[in-house]
Amino acid sequence: MKMKNNLDEMQEQELLKIEHNGCWLAFWLLLLSMVVQSIAFGAASSFKILAGEWTVFMILALYLAVACARKGIWDRKIPMTNKANLIISLIAALVLGLFNAFMIFRNYQKPVGTAAAAAITAVITFVLCFAALTLMMKHTEKRKALMEAEPADADEL
Repeated sequence: MKMKNNLDEMQEQELLKIEHNGCWLAFWLLLLSMVVQSIAFGAASSFKILAGEWTVFMILALYLAVACARKGIWDRKIPMTNKANLIISLIAALVLGLFNAFMIFRNYQKPVGTAAAAAITAVITFVLCFAALTLMMKHTEKRKALMEAEPADADEL
């Protein structure tokens, strides 16, 4: 049974904006919550504590990525280029490397080991992030081209 929509077009746009903002607020607050809990409880027990939140966060992140790629949407402001992927991957590597360095140094107070672990984490993060973004970009470009293509004439079939 289809329910009647009681909203006019302006209200519908406002509701979409509210839902959009709510989704991203939940996404970033969930990430912040996991970071704070990891720092507060330490790395040893954080997986047990964060398993539920991590699962919800990853399901939301994967849903957003896959749904946008299927619709041929990349981002509202970031261009679909290798340069943008490179910058995003460098930022992700830097942030995760510094977070890892902080967590390891806090637990072991070994500067050389901390630097090595942080560098390894940053390199692996960069490579995986860049590869994932590049694959998603190629898939999104194909979907966008497919969706924008003129439908084939019925006579040609």
